[in-house]
Order: sequence, then structure tokens, then C-alpha cells
Amino acid sequence: MLKLKVIVPVMIVLCTAIWWLMPHFTDQDKAYYVSLYCLQPTGSDQQIQTRMEQTIENNNQDYALKKRHFSPLLAKRIQDAWDRLTPDQQQQGQQRDQCAQLLSEKLNLPAPLPR
Repeated sequence: MLKLKVIVPVMIVLCTAIWWLMPHFTDQDKAYYVSLYCLQPTGSDQQIQTRMEQTIENNNQDYALKKRHFSPLLAKRIQDAWDRLTPDQQQQGQQRDQCAQLLSEKLNLPAPLPR
């Protein structure tokens, strides 16, 4: 009985800590990374991630109160979504608008606004 009184709270605290430490990305963050990915969706995974990182880090203004920092995990998640597309979808995705739409659907994001 004592074991149960100790184990249950410890498990609750442990599960809460694990959930808290997991990265959580907003739909806005995902959409931003999708738009960056779709600027040039060609090249190796490393080249694409490097371009995304440079774009994010170089677009920070000196006077910005909240600066964006590159998240390799989110970039990898976007790349994995692209890799899960069929070859035909990847061919369609070479067009920027189609790319954003396909990746948004794959990531269950709200549809991007038309331009």
C-alpha cells in the first residue's frame, strides 16, 4: 500500500517532467519553417538545413526584443514531411505555392493564405 502511495505520485511527476521537456512547436513556427523550406526545396538535407539556419539567424534585427533561433529539430521535422511525399507530389512541390500547400497538409497545418 505504501509503495502505491509513493509510486503513483512519482510516476505523475516523471510523466509531467517528460512532457514539459519535450519541444512543442506552434503552428506559426511550423508554417514559418515550411515557407523557408519552400523557398528552395532542392539540394541535400544538410544544404537545405544550412540555408534555413542562415536565413533565420541572419534575419534577426539588432533591435528585436525577441530573436528567432534556428531549431534543427523543427527543420528535420519539415524535411521528414517532405521525404514522406510521393515523388509526384515532390515534383509538384517544386512550385512554391504547391510546396507550402503539400507540406501544410502533411503536417496538419491550417491552409496557407493565397497570395
